[in-house]
Amino acid sequence: MIYKYTEEEIKNRVNIASGVLFKNDSFLLENNVHERSIAYKLAEYLQVQFLDLNVDIEYNLKGLDTKLLNGIRQCSKQRATDRVLPDIIIHKRDTNYNLLVVEIKTNNQDDTCDIEKLKLFTTNNGDYKYVLGLFIKFNKRNNPSMRWFKNGNEEQN
Repeated sequence: MIYKYTEEEIKNRVNIASGVLFKNDSFLLENNVHERSIAYKLAEYLQVQFLDLNVDIEYNLKGLDTKLLNGIRQCSKQRATDRVLPDIIIHKRDTNYNLLVVEIKTNNQDDTCDIEKLKLFTTNNGDYKYVLGLFIKFNKRNNPSMRWFKNGNEEQN
């Protein structure tokens, strides 16, 4: 089973899904709902764009084991574990195929650990090897800030 999406295709499909989110769910963006509500709706729209894959929110497994990122607990004094629950992932369940990992923030929440997670999830010598990572910071109805990650590094525009 080989799924071939170019980076450009992935980014275009994400842009389509986020456009649908803005069109259909502006209430969520304007009224300071929890990021999980926004992640859920965005995941629904991403699933339409990636019908051959699984789009999951807060997915906690790698195979049948708990999803861990070694060293992530050091990113914050509040973190007591290396367990992680990415906001959204696009993958094929029960395989090693990982296409996209997404972390979402709303308003002015701290993003230090999310950025570190995306670097670790996309590194070529890590356990997950996601093709791309995406950090989206929503600010009500303004265009969201999107930062892309590949091979353990943030891509520069």
